[in-house]
Amino acid sequence: DSSLYKDLKTSRGLTYHYWSSSAQGTKPTLLFCHGFPSTSRDWRFVVPLVTEKGYGAIVPDMLGYGGTDKPEDPAAYIGSLLIQDLVEILDEERVDKVVVIGHDWCVSHAMQAR
Repeated sequence: DSSLYKDLKTSRGLTYHYWSSSAQGTKPTLLFCHGFPSTSRDWRFVVPLVTEKGYGAIVPDMLGYGGTDKPEDPAAYIGSLLIQDLVEILDEERVDKVVVIGHDWCVSHAMQAR
């Protein structure tokens, strides 16, 4: 559902584009982080399966990809800063705890080849 996409400007002044769906009851929220080189779209086969079971899902376009800002300064991509950005998305969505799920480019290309 593309209406569940949102944009958030972080305290660093960077805009993240992400998809979000709230958890039902006591189910946890899952944070899906894609690898290089891809976008949140890589999770399009997985997210409907987990949200149908009541899990929450937050699926950002990671920094430099998709609808999220693409800074040219390599310093913008320092891991601790990327984590800070993701925490701000979680805060915006009022999510205290998440299960983080990620993949690298090998999995991404295998999914696209299906």
